[in-house]
Amino acid sequence: MKYLLSLVFGALVGISGTFLHNAYRPLGVIVSLAAVSMGSRLIRNMYLSKLASALFGIGWIFVIVRASSLGNGGEILIEANLFGNVFVFGGLGLLAISVFRKH
Repeated sequence: MKYLLSLVFGALVGISGTFLHNAYRPLGVIVSLAAVSMGSRLIRNMYLSKLASALFGIGWIFVIVRASSLGNGGEILIEANLFGNVFVFGGLGLLAISVFRKH
């Protein structure tokens, strides 16, 4: 159950970051990256498991990849502008630090 919750929580953080990263520039991307960092730290400390932390990252990445690709109507939720790139690559870096650091 904890692994499913980690996956869903990662997806929810990804959804919130997707809609927030481009709002209230540059505060939106800062808050989105802080949410990724705090969410991954919360999962890691709550379950004391690297697998749970990795599943959080997988859930987040799944949402980010889907939001970065073309939708049915041709819309893209995460554009390839400064804030979109900082959100995607900064979030991946924060997740990598969270998963691969020693506890």
